[in-house]
Amino acid sequence: MKTAAVIVQNTVRLLGLALIVLGFMFWTRTAYTLIPIHMRLGETLVALLWILAIFGILAKAPAGLIAAAILWGVVVIAFGMNMGGLLPGRAHEVIRVAHFLFGLGAIGLSESLGARIKRAAGRSPSA
Repeated sequence: MKTAAVIVQNTVRLLGLALIVLGFMFWTRTAYTLIPIHMRLGETLVALLWILAIFGILAKAPAGLIAAAILWGVVVIAFGMNMGGLLPGRAHEVIRVAHFLFGLGAIGLSESLGARIKRAAGRSPSA
């Protein structure tokens, strides 16, 4: 399970970097045609967060961390899919910043879960 967690965690890191780069391209008002790709990559990142949550269950990670990862994924997906209609005009910048922070939170949760899973796998006699 440790190897799988490392692969998933590194994939989250790469996706996170791609999503941040795309997000800043949108902020500079370029590459709007790539928004559907950004959305699919974000959905993939959340799915990987949920996979890490499943690994966390198997590794007996703290239940609160697992629940936070699952719920945070739901919030990220819901917010991302609906952010276009929130606070139109100049006030929409607040929504963009919130979206960026929600995404960083998902990446951070995946890092926390990954670390717990790897620690648990290191203590396991089957590791």
